[in-house]
Amino acid sequence: MSQLSLFQKRIHDEIPLSRALGIQLHSWDGHSLLLSAPLEPNRNHQGTGFGGSIYCAAVTAAWGLTELALWDMGLRGSVVVQSGNIDYLEPVTMGFYVICRLPGDEVPERFRKSLARHGKGRLDLTAEVFCGEPRTMPEVEPVAVFQGRFVVQDVESRINP
Repeated sequence: MSQLSLFQKRIHDEIPLSRALGIQLHSWDGHSLLLSAPLEPNRNHQGTGFGGSIYCAAVTAAWGLTELALWDMGLRGSVVVQSGNIDYLEPVTMGFYVICRLPGDEVPERFRKSLARHGKGRLDLTAEVFCGEPRTMPEVEPVAVFQGRFVVQDVESRINP
């Protein structure tokens, strides 16, 4: 089973809301995480995307990126969202997808050093929400933009000596 498949199972097992929202992971390339969700279980009374569902999908993408980046660094820890804000720019009128990328396409050096020195760190991330079929390189503008700070604590090596 691939790393992404294992992580998909973990998300659905540990965060039951992700299953209810229909969140599906599509790709992780070490720099960006792409996930999607269908409109039907996430619609509001107007037939467009419910703001809370869109927010949850964006938080899941940023949280997931943080978890996967730690995994790639050979680490594990407790990852939580400290703060988050979303701007809804256009209505979500169909299934949607979220892309979250590491700042500058890499784990920031300051974050790495904090994890190494203190066993904890903070990571500021942006997740963009788009309508339509999931694409790693969207050709349209985002319909929502989430910005959040994630805290990682109790960091330890994934590989026990």
